Amino acid sequence: MFNDQWRGSVTNRRRGSATSRSRRFARLPARCLLGAVPLFGAVGVLLPLAATSGPAGATAPPVPTGYTLAAANGGTYAFGAAPNAGNALGISRAPIVGAASTATGQGYWLVGADGGVFTVGKALYLGGLGGTSINAPIVAIVANAYGTGYYLVGADGGVFTFGQNVPYWGSLGGQSLSAPIVGMSLTGDGQGYYLVGADGAVYAFGDAQFAGSIPQKFDGPSPEGNATGIAANPVGPGYLISTTEGAIYSFGGAPFYGSPLLSGFTPNAPIIGLSYAPDGTGYWAVGADGGVFAYNQTKTVNKVLVSDGSAGFFGSVPGEVSSAGLSAPSPVVGFAAAL
Repeated sequence: MFNDQWRGSVTNRRRGSATSRSRRFARLPARCLLGAVPLFGAVGVLLPLAATSGPAGATAPPVPTGYTLAAANGGTYAFGAAPNAGNALGISRAPIVGAASTATGQGYWLVGADGGVFTVGKALYLGGLGGTSINAPIVAIVANAYGTGYYLVGADGGVFTFGQNVPYWGSLGGQSLSAPIVGMSLTGDGQGYYLVGADGAVYAFGDAQFAGSIPQKFDGPSPEGNATGIAANPVGPGYLISTTEGAIYSFGGAPFYGSPLLSGFTPNAPIIGLSYAPDGTGYWAVGADGGVFAYNQTKTVNKVLVSDGSAGFFGSVPGEVSSAGLSAPSPVVGFAAAL
């Protein structure tokens, strides 16, 4: 049996101080390369859900205008309207493992495996774990919808909160897990979160509703590789789980628009995670080589099926470096959207 559901409060591992400082650096800009890969989670993948004003005073989720990919060596790649704000090259004492965008998309946080947090652009430093003793490496950073706080999650399921409006709903610290935790995702209202293990086991906290897991679906591990990320449906129930070989599984009615595996496209590098667009009409999956795959809902216009989602494709690392005659020096580990 797989322990694929956990709810409730366990040992509180909240910490609010750290030795990592806010740093800002120049970085290599990246051009927008349209059409380099088919229409397309990561460890550490997050897209804020802040709303913008809509017609008649209504609110609507913002439409992403670009994204930044973060590499393990601290390098970053910006595409579309993502800010060319900086990186953590040569600064982090440990490999970078994740990135998270601010509410406006005009900055982002990078986190190292040791819990050190680095700010870029308009992101504010709110604390980290650099220089402190932790029981397991950090694997992801997830920001709240307001840009006022973020979560760090460890491979052992420990959850750490920093800043304001970052409610703690429990963790798996001290528990026996069937596999290391590889990803985290907030529910649409920010009042809960999911953790996912490398075996696809799902753990729900707060108002997050458990809707199934890979071990339940296959009565064992996925035939398409280990789980690498989880993305909660931002506008309703359910979630998606990505795997290394490009499979994306939907649970609980989460909108599914496709995957590299179903499209017959074999990624050149393992998929590291995925992220929904704020309105749930599309999502991205990201490869360790910086390949970006955008998948969207569709509609028919003049008898032609066209994309009608907001997960735009703005470029990829393979397209960027190959056009410059270069090669990516370090695996991509994180994704942050610009709004």
